[in-house]
Amino acid sequence: MKKLLLILSLIAPLTLMAEDRANREWRSHEIRVGYGDPLYETMVWHDSPTYFTLEQTFDYHYTGHIFAEYHYRQNDWFSYGGMIDYQQVWWMHEMPGDNEPIFSTRYFFDISLMPTIRFTFFWHEWVNLYCGLGAGMLINSGSETDYRGRTTAVAPVLNLSLLGLSIGRDMFFGTFELGGMFSLTNGKEIYMVGSRLFSVSIGVRL
Repeated sequence: MKKLLLILSLIAPLTLMAEDRANREWRSHEIRVGYGDPLYETMVWHDSPTYFTLEQTFDYHYTGHIFAEYHYRQNDWFSYGGMIDYQQVWWMHEMPGDNEPIFSTRYFFDISLMPTIRFTFFWHEWVNLYCGLGAGMLINSGSETDYRGRTTAVAPVLNLSLLGLSIGRDMFFGTFELGGMFSLTNGKEIYMVGSRLFSVSIGVRL
């Protein structure tokens, strides 16, 4: 009896997924826009005291990660497409002057472009669970210069969607993702390490 219950408990989710696939209208194209947290950026770029230097940075602002993604659903468990992600940080910079401090606005932004793939491992009528991967190119630019004296640099970028939750029955849906973005070339050029840990989006299937 216990073995029978165990077998039924394993078969039931697969049966539900099969019924959903049979009854659900197939929509191959998916477009979504979303927002990811700037937690990594707030930990790295923040107000600096003047204990050891006459210069000071303060009043930081963060856009967070604003992204858009398109996917083509190849079948009920695999889709592929592309994503663009944008984020910016800006702040005030104070330097000592002859008579009074000199203030200026500093900033940088990151644009990430990458192809992405997604694997849906649970599909129900209203809820999908998935994971995904993206890899591409990051463009970093702004008022700051790196140790090579460049104001614009290009680096590889990786986006991991460790666990995604999609809620929506047919045309419109929303998502919540846990993952991270990583971009670095060596120990002196680190742009993101676990950035965009949490993200939400809304989308449409066509």
